[in-house]
Amino acid sequence: MKLVPTEKSDDEACDNLANASDEEIIPHITELLECLQDLNWPIAGPVSDRLSTLGMELVEPILTILKGDDERWKYWIVSHLLYLVRNDVFRALSFKLNSMKLHPTDNEVDEEVYSATCELLITRHAVPFRP
Repeated sequence: MKLVPTEKSDDEACDNLANASDEEIIPHITELLECLQDLNWPIAGPVSDRLSTLGMELVEPILTILKGDDERWKYWIVSHLLYLVRNDVFRALSFKLNSMKLHPTDNEVDEEVYSATCELLITRHAVPFRP
């Protein structure tokens, strides 16, 4: 059963993804996150909706994106997917998000990742971690 869309209008994979169990999806998280590199793609909505139902297995792959240098991908993750994820997943990512807010790169500012991160933290009422 094909779970990972291979083109931006892959309805078959999106239908399969919607009906797949978490156990079937978890091995494909990284590939599915790649479908969110442009939220204008028709597959982005169904993929983000399904990914958002997963738990802590999302944290490391999302952290990899947030630590990377693809600012547009970060923007889509911060401005969309992280509004949908479960609270425990969001809390696990809050330290990195607060770090991005306090120490944004020039590229994060230029590509609006910084402003999207600030808005997300306000909206989700994240409390910074204290040492």
